[in-house]
Amino acid sequence: MASYRLYFLQAAELIGSDEIEAPDDVQAAAIARSRSCGRIVEVWRGSRKVRTLGPAGPASIHAS
Repeated sequence: MASYRLYFLQAAELIGSDEIEAPDDVQAAAIARSRSCGRIVEVWRGSRKVRTLGPAGPASIHAS
């Protein structure tokens, strides 16, 4: 398991954060999407940004 940090954004402004554990980046992104509540969420592992998930469907997933 690895530790990930989630940053929730609204209109390019940080509105919250959370910490999760996941076995890999794919699972971390899935957990982040389930907790996003329609907001943009950045997924970080240490100093590496894993993904930015948009508020829409899967087409808005970007690898960074």
